Amino acid sequence: MKLEERIANEFLKAVARIFRKDVSELTRETRFVEDLQAKSVNIVELIAVLQNEFEIEIPMAKVRRKKTIGEAIDFVISLRKR
Repeated sequence: MKLEERIANEFLKAVARIFRKDVSELTRETRFVEDLQAKSVNIVELIAVLQNEFEIEIPMAKVRRKKTIGEAIDFVISLRKR
């Protein structure tokens, strides 16, 4: 499995667990605030999970600007490729 696919899959699993959704309900277009009613604590938890999983540092201020799951996945992929 390619790195991009692995990141996307793990990201979706983490979002599903944190927001108590089934992975099948989530798409790249799913919006954190409007669709998932994300709070800061949810984003912090998601960042912690992703940092541990992929051994990267994710800047909170930059990831909070991402409105959709797809934007956030692409951002994490770009960090991992550095």
